[in-house]
Amino acid sequence: HGDGAVGTLRVDGEAVMRTALDLSYGLLPDASAMLYRLMGLLPTDRHDLFMLAAVLDGGRTPDSAHQIDMTVQTLLEANLLEETGPGIHRLHDVVRPHARRMGEEREERASRDRSLRRYVDWCLATSAAAESILTPSHRMREEATPGDTAIATPLAGPEEALLWLDTHRNGIMGAIRHCAHAGWHTSCWRLTDLAWPLFLRLRPTDLWIEAHRLGLEAARRSGSRPGEGRMLTSGAIGLRNAGRYEEACDWYRQALDMAVADGDVRQQAQSLSGLGHVSLLALRLDEARAHFEHTLRLRESIGYRRGVALTRRRLGETALAAGDLASAARYLRDASAELAALEETYEQTRVEALLGHVLDLGGEHDEGVRRLRGALRGFREGGSRSEHWEGRCLEWLGTAAESRGDPADAAAHYEAARTLFRQLDPAAVERLDDRLRRL
Repeated sequence: HGDGAVGTLRVDGEAVMRTALDLSYGLLPDASAMLYRLMGLLPTDRHDLFMLAAVLDGGRTPDSAHQIDMTVQTLLEANLLEETGPGIHRLHDVVRPHARRMGEEREERASRDRSLRRYVDWCLATSAAAESILTPSHRMREEATPGDTAIATPLAGPEEALLWLDTHRNGIMGAIRHCAHAGWHTSCWRLTDLAWPLFLRLRPTDLWIEAHRLGLEAARRSGSRPGEGRMLTSGAIGLRNAGRYEEACDWYRQALDMAVADGDVRQQAQSLSGLGHVSLLALRLDEARAHFEHTLRLRESIGYRRGVALTRRRLGETALAAGDLASAARYLRDASAELAALEETYEQTRVEALLGHVLDLGGEHDEGVRRLRGALRGFREGGSRSEHWEGRCLEWLGTAAESRGDPADAAAHYEAARTLFRQLDPAAVERLDDRLRRL
């Protein structure tokens, strides 16, 4: 039927639209009508077949994904759904409220709750899979992974995991909000915690802060002290990235007090490191150095090698800010070697970028640029993909070109960095505009 319901909609207003949608809906086979209602009820703007299989029957039957694929085809043909990527679908904006209304009117309360519970379990299960691929060291040890009732969307490697998080970021946030609203406190903070690589790598600052505010409240209500500590330290990073230093420090101090009371050395170090980073960003360098040195002693005392390496990176950044390039290079070389030994590719690539910048500033231009280019390749492809760090590398390659007396090459790098930072970091855009004007 040509352009289907959505085509008629654009012509005249709401009433025609509802009639057209009611007609299209009335023509659907039962299975498609039911799937349409469920899709309307889920707090997400993207659907994949594994998600829908999980919501319909927990993804338990082997051919459920195949069955759903046929049902989805019917919705595509009726023009109620569009495909936004391989196996990823969304309801048209004009269709979503209709689908939600049908779900609310025609699905029993128990069936609505069951669908939302299964959706949250699928988010937990797939986020846990993405976390174990992208940030395995972040996994909480003492708690069983929730959501093991649902079958996760299969993710083959870091790129697929990152793409899944990027595609479903609004749906994960929708699940966190739903848990907060429904009083599913443990699921609320656990999902926020499991979605860590989403916040770390894609940096959606507003979602980051909102999720951790909800998660913190939920951890307190569920009575989980480890959960509360995690929400405070991870949420503080989001506040810090948003430039809300005072509130970030307040969260870190609350986490530090809890960790001291619990005798949790690892969490004490985490909180002190965070306070050090805020001091560093505020250019209170002596204070930053003292916090980081304390962090280093704590992490060495418990044999936390990854943490030791990351603290050396922070000490390197502090030395760089103080203009002590020799110390900065020494700390960063140590950190890079240790992270390489631990196969922490993403963190090592970040240290390599910093080290390249420090070496360039210290007059070792060729070696510096070689490391910066290597890091840039890492941030552009594969599992270390990061637009934020790609932008930083490009800016530093620009400063390297400028100090070599090559303004054309510098301008090209600054422009490329500026394009990336437009979405991510308005302050960086101003800084780059400044640099471009001065060339």
